[in-house]
Amino acid sequence: MSNRIVETRTVRTFGAPRRDRVQMMNLALLGGLLVVAIALPYLGASGFIVSLVSTILIAATLASSVNFLAGNGGMVSLGHAGIAAASAYGAGWASKQGFDPGMQVVFALGMTVLVSLIYGLLSMRTSGIYFLMVTLAVGMLIYGLAFRLSSVTGGENGISGIKRPEWMESYWMFYYVVLGAFVLITAALWIVGNSPFGASLRGLRDSESRMRSLGYSVRSYKLGAFMVSGSVAGLAGLLSVWHTHFVSPSTGAVDKSVHLIVMVILGGIGTLLGPLIGAAIVVLVENVLSSHVDRWPTILGLIFIFVILFARAGIAGSTRKLFRRLRARSKSAPPPERGAPDGTSVPDGPNPASHQGKDLQ
Repeated sequence: MSNRIVETRTVRTFGAPRRDRVQMMNLALLGGLLVVAIALPYLGASGFIVSLVSTILIAATLASSVNFLAGNGGMVSLGHAGIAAASAYGAGWASKQGFDPGMQVVFALGMTVLVSLIYGLLSMRTSGIYFLMVTLAVGMLIYGLAFRLSSVTGGENGISGIKRPEWMESYWMFYYVVLGAFVLITAALWIVGNSPFGASLRGLRDSESRMRSLGYSVRSYKLGAFMVSGSVAGLAGLLSVWHTHFVSPSTGAVDKSVHLIVMVILGGIGTLLGPLIGAAIVVLVENVLSSHVDRWPTILGLIFIFVILFARAGIAGSTRKLFRRLRARSKSAPPPERGAPDGTSVPDGPNPASHQGKDLQ
């Protein structure tokens, strides 16, 4: 029992000061972006711009669910678009039956919990490529059911005319709801990721066998991580169907899940701002650049290849590494102490190697 407690503390405290500084910088940057986002409707932005930013925020919320699972647990999922689609279909079916938006939320959350539980139970026994294939298989199953159960899902035509609450009808009010949801979800995932639960997930990511030998229930942690991640994906699906007033089988297509992984990789796996950066790139290329260039998927692919080759940690992760290098260089040449000849420095103690340890922190 004591070994387990010590191990948990080790996972939480190793590199904590540096991690906390980086997270605080990310939060400060996110706060600045939040101020701009709040003021956006008052800066003369058109309805198209506000709607486009809403799309980016919804995509970033959905990408955050994948980022949480991959960054903390090392589990890459190809089925999160299916979870979002299940939530959207729950809301769409409720709207089709004449239920109010409140009941839409209930059905959407119910479908989210059910599908996330199925995903988690089927995938918690696997890892690596096998985990990826299980999530892909379940995602394809949901995609196929959306076509087959036409009496419920509307088949290929989908479900249209899905209404959101009346107080969200104006595009700017819905924008603020989406913005608030993204901020709260990002904060919640950051808190969970920095909790003992998140530390244990990172332990599973680094060495699953070691955590199992220490007495951790690996399957329970995987299931819990998938439920947290799936809940976020379901909420994003609900916001998406309220945004577009439409859901079809393409909502849960495999290529949508691939886009989510591309967003996470572009922004940086495990970073706070990575999902937002990646979502902004993908959505802007798909919705803005596509109106000027026919081969926009090629351009998106070139951007992805460039990031993989020259910024493997993603845009946010590579920027963080760059700042670390610049800070390390500024600290590597301390000014000479008083009484020492020019160009030399005097160590504080008899062991000069003690200074080398400081540079590694």
